[in-house]
Amino acid sequence: MKTFAISVFLLFSSLSFISADAYPPVGWTSDVLSALSESEDTGKDILLNFTGSDWCSWCHKLWAEVFGTKEFKEYAEENYILVYLDFPNGIKQTEEVKKQNEVMSSLFGVKGFPTIWLMDSTQLPLMKTGYQAGGSSAYIKKLEEGRPDLDEATKEEYRKLVRQTIRDNIGSW
Repeated sequence: MKTFAISVFLLFSSLSFISADAYPPVGWTSDVLSALSESEDTGKDILLNFTGSDWCSWCHKLWAEVFGTKEFKEYAEENYILVYLDFPNGIKQTEEVKKQNEVMSSLFGVKGFPTIWLMDSTQLPLMKTGYQAGGSSAYIKKLEEGRPDLDEATKEEYRKLVRQTIRDNIGSW
């Protein structure tokens, strides 16, 4: 029985991909407003990662196979502002972060985890995805090729909705 308990403890310990001193993970921000500002300044797209970091097994799998890889980290550093919108069970967050994450979850219609949204530097939502098998190369290809072809009126409508919802509920950047 003792061996079983130790095995279970080690299994769950190995699933945790965030150390206590790196929350959010290195290279990610949990501040939506600063990410929007940085995105506008740099022209980089924003990758929104809606996750349950301390309980979601598919989130752990996505992290291990994609977000935690050297290939993805290097690609993301050049192309994305990475935003970590966490809905943990056992990790403490400020009320401001909780509210921000709830607003963003509602705005983007998140129903399960992980949910990944890609948004451009003008706050246009480009695509939604989640866990995808195939590793980091396949995931990067999906992010590059999965963008819809929208007319300008539709793009502007989406931009306005996102901007106004964030400004009304989180703040200005």
